[in-house]
Amino acid sequence: MLMLSLIEGLGFDPFFRGFLSVMVGVVVMIGGTYLLVATNSGARTGGMIAGSALFGWMFLMGIVWTIYGIGWRGQAPTWELVEISGDNPTTADDGLVFAENEKAQRLGLGLESVDVADGVTSDDPDKAQGEALAFARENEEDLLGWRYLMSSDPTRGEAQSAAEEHLISEHVFDSTSEYIPLQFGAYNTGGKPLLDPDIAADDPDKSAWVEIFTDAPARALHKLDTMTLHIIHPEELLVIQVQGTVEQPVLPGQAPPVARADDEKSVLNVIMRRDRGGPVPWLMGGLRFTPLMFTVASGVIFALFLWSLQIREKREALIRAGR
Repeated sequence: MLMLSLIEGLGFDPFFRGFLSVMVGVVVMIGGTYLLVATNSGARTGGMIAGSALFGWMFLMGIVWTIYGIGWRGQAPTWELVEISGDNPTTADDGLVFAENEKAQRLGLGLESVDVADGVTSDDPDKAQGEALAFARENEEDLLGWRYLMSSDPTRGEAQSAAEEHLISEHVFDSTSEYIPLQFGAYNTGGKPLLDPDIAADDPDKSAWVEIFTDAPARALHKLDTMTLHIIHPEELLVIQVQGTVEQPVLPGQAPPVARADDEKSVLNVIMRRDRGGPVPWLMGGLRFTPLMFTVASGVIFALFLWSLQIREKREALIRAGR
């Protein structure tokens, strides 16, 4: 009964189940391959052939991991806090103008002359974001190198989550219910060149022929350009603007009211820098650095096995020739 209880406990423990699955796979796959090859070529040569096959497969797998950033991944990119400006000034523009970061100051100067909300005429949130993006593109020179991020942009969503953590950890707010991100308050600059949003967006009205003959070549050329002509990753900054909410009473038995920004409260600008991680973030992020090292190590061991097999084959050839 004690043994049955132990087996039942192992069956529900993810660690032991995974460990046993891996061990069985290693014994069956690698051990079975070794036994099969060793019966024809001998124990030592069979072991070298099985080892070269194993590390050759690991080398190819590491290449796929490195390209797609999957498998044994390293440190994922994060948004580290640079500063939070706008505590004392009454407007977001003044807050950025007096920021310590020089690039953020340039955005503040740009927003003094260009407000993306001025180009919005629609009440529909999705259409309003598209109009704001179009207006920002028309006035990109006035934004002094900064780009407007739509609310549907995945970079903005990730950065807003990081901004929430920084606002709480820096004790600017006690909870996320005390503020809301501004609808048109996300900008970034730096980093590698981005793909044209018209091509990157998934438009259901776009025909398959347009995707095949227009979008696909453009995506391929953009990927080739970023990998060859833009190898180095420049510094990437992002600004998320938030504002305190109006205190609204919650009636018993009813859902909390929709949060609204309090115009009398100052706009806070959360300035963040992209931390790619790894020992050489300017060249490769930590996410792909770990699988790259795995690939290099597997490739070196694979090459050593092949070199040893080549030497062994030459010696056997000399022996057969009677030399």
